Amino acid sequence: MSTPAKPVATFGKRATRPSKIIAHLGVGGFSRAHQFYVLDQLSSGSSDWGVMGVGIKSWDAKMYETLKSQNFLFTCNMRSESVNEVVVVKSIVDYAPLFSDPKSFNKLLEDRVKIISLTVTEKGYCTTETGALDLSNLDIKSDIVNFNSSSFQPQTAVGLICKVVEERRKIGVEMVTVMSCDNLPMNGETTRKAVLEFAKEVGGGLEEFIQENIPFPNSMVDRITPVTSKSHIEEISTRHGIEDAWPVVCEPFLQWVIEDKFVNDNRPKWDEVSGVIFTDDVEGYEFMKLRLLNSTHSSMSYISTLVGFKLVFESMADKDVEVFVRRYMAEIVVTLEEVEGVDFGEYMNSLVERFANPEIKDSLDRLSLDGSQKFRNALAPALDQLKESKGEMKTVRVALAAYLRYCAGVDMEGQKMECVDDPMKEGLEEIGGRMLEGGGKEVCEEFLTLVFGEELVGGWAEFVDGVFIAYGELVEKGARAMLLK
Repeated sequence: MSTPAKPVATFGKRATRPSKIIAHLGVGGFSRAHQFYVLDQLSSGSSDWGVMGVGIKSWDAKMYETLKSQNFLFTCNMRSESVNEVVVVKSIVDYAPLFSDPKSFNKLLEDRVKIISLTVTEKGYCTTETGALDLSNLDIKSDIVNFNSSSFQPQTAVGLICKVVEERRKIGVEMVTVMSCDNLPMNGETTRKAVLEFAKEVGGGLEEFIQENIPFPNSMVDRITPVTSKSHIEEISTRHGIEDAWPVVCEPFLQWVIEDKFVNDNRPKWDEVSGVIFTDDVEGYEFMKLRLLNSTHSSMSYISTLVGFKLVFESMADKDVEVFVRRYMAEIVVTLEEVEGVDFGEYMNSLVERFANPEIKDSLDRLSLDGSQKFRNALAPALDQLKESKGEMKTVRVALAAYLRYCAGVDMEGQKMECVDDPMKEGLEEIGGRMLEGGGKEVCEEFLTLVFGEELVGGWAEFVDGVFIAYGELVEKGARAMLLK
């Protein structure tokens, strides 16, 4: 008889109460596999630092309740063909569930809170295609109108950050560093811009105060982390003897490049953990990862789905998909400047190996999620450079044609197919449907403009023509034939 699995809650909380806190907004799979795991590895969990989760939306409740029932402990399971390792992560020490307990906001005003970090995805910053704060967003409008109310309950990340800074300023508590860990170009600068625009709207000198006192370090984060599945939970129980209602599964690879810019140097010594470095220039690493990993993930997801695959590793086992992926990266890599210590050829080969990891079982649906936002952040800057240089874009055009065809919500056999969520889902599907019904070049241009913006697409006839032609060939010849186009 096998030994019953041991509840993760019984593995014991960390021995010491941390004196310094990172308040993290957006506790999910990636933050737990990446930032929280790294912090746990510092001195085997005896670091002076701990994490306080922060939730502002109703959808944060499930994660909060699960972690709370487990003494905020969870399992991180690193998997590859040669590795299957588990670590019980003990870095979360508290949680502020603002969605159900507005008074928990006061935890963010404690002097021990030194950093506010975020993983709220691209859409969580509530910005427009130009990067400006979306003042028409209903949650942003609500936060601006109610900002000075004594019962203010923030609905957005930027609203929360501004309120924390304002209240800490009033009571004279040391200021915090705001650190984005999302896949955004220059994510610190992007966050700063949105926060400052919000602060300008609420007035009271808050914009000027933030400009002078709050640093927003840029960072590049990398660790492939699929959505936790029932099979993941069962395997961790049977293979490793740990009963965990919401573990996190990830690849062994981890990279984190951080701009060393923090209030009074208040930060953990993250760089003591392998894969983490501090630098004065994150940009090169960030663009490399966004363009070669993130945009490739998005680009392969739609055409692989149309071919009939569901999982990433299964699609990468298909040599035609691998060829497509390599050709796509070859077209994109020319837009990058050299990154010190990085061989792009080796990096691209490593990405192919990582995508093909059969133990991760990452889904194409996860890669397809929020495609309009991901393409705008990860691919648009590269397209702008290719436009100027007149670089090769054959595979890029096929990828975008497949995205347009995917948005019709009908597979290549004519059967209804449910598209994943996207902030522009309604508009994308409406245009995708019209295109499938025989829409012309103007419909293709409408789609590309919706995704990438008028500034990039407007007047770029060669780009629109290329995607339109690729779309026609895709419909005529099928998705598989286009993989080798």
